[in-house]
Amino acid sequence: MSNRKPKFVDQLADRLAAEVRTLPSGAKSLAHLLVVVPTALSGRRLRLALARRFAGGLVPPLVQLPAHLLGETADTVAGRADEIVAFWEAMGAKGSIALAAMMSDIRAILGANALTFSDVASQVGELLEGDLADVEVERWQKLAETEQGYYAALARRGTTDRIVSVQNQLANPSRPEGVERIVVAGVLDPIPVMKKALAALGLPTDEILPDDATETLAESQIVASGTAAAEADKVAEIFARVKDHEAWPSLCLADARMFPEIRSALQARGIAVHDPSRTALATSSLGHLVAQIAELLRTESYSVFSSFLRTGDVRRWLSAEKHLSEEEMSNVLIDLDNRQAKLLPERVSDIAPKTNGKLRSIFDFVQTQLRKKSVRAILRSIFRDHPLDEHDPDAREFAAAAETVNELLEECFDPTVPEAIRHELFAKRIGEATYSLEPDEGVVVMTDGWLEIPYLEADELLVVGFNEGVVPEAVVGHPFLPDALRRKLGLPDNESRTARDRRILSLALAGRDPAAVTFFFHNLDAAGDVKKPSRLLFETADDTDLIARVRRFYGLRAGTAEDRAFELPESWKLALPVPPAHEELLTLSPTRLDRYLKCPFTYYLSRKDILGDKRMNDREEELE
Repeated sequence: MSNRKPKFVDQLADRLAAEVRTLPSGAKSLAHLLVVVPTALSGRRLRLALARRFAGGLVPPLVQLPAHLLGETADTVAGRADEIVAFWEAMGAKGSIALAAMMSDIRAILGANALTFSDVASQVGELLEGDLADVEVERWQKLAETEQGYYAALARRGTTDRIVSVQNQLANPSRPEGVERIVVAGVLDPIPVMKKALAALGLPTDEILPDDATETLAESQIVASGTAAAEADKVAEIFARVKDHEAWPSLCLADARMFPEIRSALQARGIAVHDPSRTALATSSLGHLVAQIAELLRTESYSVFSSFLRTGDVRRWLSAEKHLSEEEMSNVLIDLDNRQAKLLPERVSDIAPKTNGKLRSIFDFVQTQLRKKSVRAILRSIFRDHPLDEHDPDAREFAAAAETVNELLEECFDPTVPEAIRHELFAKRIGEATYSLEPDEGVVVMTDGWLEIPYLEADELLVVGFNEGVVPEAVVGHPFLPDALRRKLGLPDNESRTARDRRILSLALAGRDPAAVTFFFHNLDAAGDVKKPSRLLFETADDTDLIARVRRFYGLRAGTAEDRAFELPESWKLALPVPPAHEELLTLSPTRLDRYLKCPFTYYLSRKDILGDKRMNDREEELE
């Protein structure tokens, strides 16, 4: 390890340490610097690295993210719910909340370059060519008209738009007090608005980037698994082998959705793990329950109602309210299952009138609660006897999720929100909301994200969930902002993300022993959908290595419930050309490649252009 280059975070901390000043009080200080880092967790990692260099204490630099360079956002700037409601009103109060949310999403993408719909409408005719340009000009002009209605709706609510606020701050920037210089540290794919903000602030700026790394990933450093659970088990086994006197490996979640599987696998081995990034509310037990209530307030979905009744907290609530024993409650659910099998209901009204006794009483009680009580009142009733122990991790997670739910109730059921869309807006925001949670006490494994890799100090690194679509993150077929238009508008695109992620992968390898870096991916997700390895795993030194990786990655079937390729008798096997000798193979889609790898024989049978006359209609004539 001594012959390897220092990791980027060490290089950065050493460079900043050289600029420490001694205050009249004798304290060491970097308060004259503003350091721009890619993520909030990167900032924490940098502060820890600096603190270790100054055991006597250090006044740290001001650390900000690229999007926050222009200072604090005013309280009057519209939030997510404000934007959705304003777009809904701008569309004549006729569209869906989903469409209004999509308009807000598009503006969030444009916000990376401080662009509005009107800005794009004025440029798109020059950026695009051909007949497509005319269509896009007309479409963006209509969006610009909707945007004017959106501004008016925000004004009625007493709020201002985020992008307009950024544009105003760019025109009249406010310099952070005491900051003399800005250091942009390890921001590998800066958003365009960052460059505009730096120019507006007018302070001396240095950019510190990692040295160009040329490390390549060896096949021995890649672990393939059939499922996410199997992948998590392999990671947990590595942690289980760490001895008491050894340091934990750094655990990077390239795919944040892997955290529940990782947590389960590590907890099964007595290891606590914490994700310091924000957690999706819908993945928590409370968030799931609230999402069910929100759906029942909007629809009569029987499947949601049935799932709601079987939730542990709801079962206890109903048992207490209807004075039912555990056995009686179980019999009620058995009765419900029997009636469901006969009636096959889609809506609650398809089954509720055809029930009786205790089951009918529960139907009536729940429907009355949904009809007459607020969401907050229902939740208060369900959890009125719920104990909260600050030393209990589950209780602390419940409290953190409950705080977020409370905020959503405030914003979605505000008197300024039209009553007709409150429940739909609430359901939408539950699916988007996140919450943060403090780590457990004691020894806890802290996870990191993909963008934090340059800031990791550990000598051993495990990267989990390294699948295509995650790294690099790809945007395919966006209805309003396809990749080509993003590139011409100066927005982050697939090409820039791929270049950034390729560099991060190299940085993960640089400064570490090859045997200490492992990348994991899986072939099937929890829903049984096929997932592909990241394309970055196929970047090899020569074609021989590439072929070996393709065979290994796509040959994995065990434990995935996926059928193996057909085993055909020797007499059936053909000497199939690779590629077909009669055609020049310039491109091959991933789908066709996957079919060929599974079974070349059936692949060729499916290709009439290879077997013979293209005019042949196999619906009319049986193949010999």
